[in-house]
Amino acid sequence: MKLIQYIVNKKNPSFIFDENVNSVTFINLLFKYSLDFLRGFLYYILHFKKPKIVFIGRNVSFFNSQNIQLGSWSTIGTGVYLSGLGKGKIIIGRSSGIGSYSQIIISTSFNNIGEHITIGNNVGIGQFSSLGGSGGLEIHDNCIIGQYFSCHPENHNYSNINLLIKDQGTTRSKIVIGQNCWIGAKVTILAGVYVGNNCVIAAGAVVTKSIPDNAVVAGVPAKIIKIRT
Repeated sequence: MKLIQYIVNKKNPSFIFDENVNSVTFINLLFKYSLDFLRGFLYYILHFKKPKIVFIGRNVSFFNSQNIQLGSWSTIGTGVYLSGLGKGKIIIGRSSGIGSYSQIIISTSFNNIGEHITIGNNVGIGQFSSLGGSGGLEIHDNCIIGQYFSCHPENHNYSNINLLIKDQGTTRSKIVIGQNCWIGAKVTILAGVYVGNNCVIAAGAVVTKSIPDNAVVAGVPAKIIKIRT
């Protein structure tokens, strides 16, 4: 039990297990963390990188892994796909976690590769999230983010009615999310948006415009409903 508490406190120093968590649960948790640690160790060995303490779940896939950098004590959930095809890298900071079945993809196009995805320290991203980095994506430290989160730093052009939309190309613009934000489940953030520090975004919001520090926003499209003071 002390070993599990030690491991968890490396990610979250203030965390204390509930007194109702029994010994069997601790054993199951230790077994899971051990397997995830082993997968993390093998990832570094097989990709000729200096090993770090990282935890990688089952069926995680990496593409262009030389462009992927995982911080110590980071956690990659089951079934996550990471594609480092880009001018820059995918960087996941120390003690950050990517929820199961999420996709972290800088770009899918081989004729016009994208920029980068940078995720800071102590960031938690929920399951089934989809993060693109074609125009660049930055998520700063200590953000907590719900399930089905999506970021799209490019838009399809559609002004020419005589051309198929798919043939008109895209316009790319960076997304930046500041520190200490709480972003609810099923939030979508579109190209060019800057989210300030200490913001709260309600579940289901579609963020199309930049948000100042300390704002609470909700709706489709998202609007400021209050400023935290």
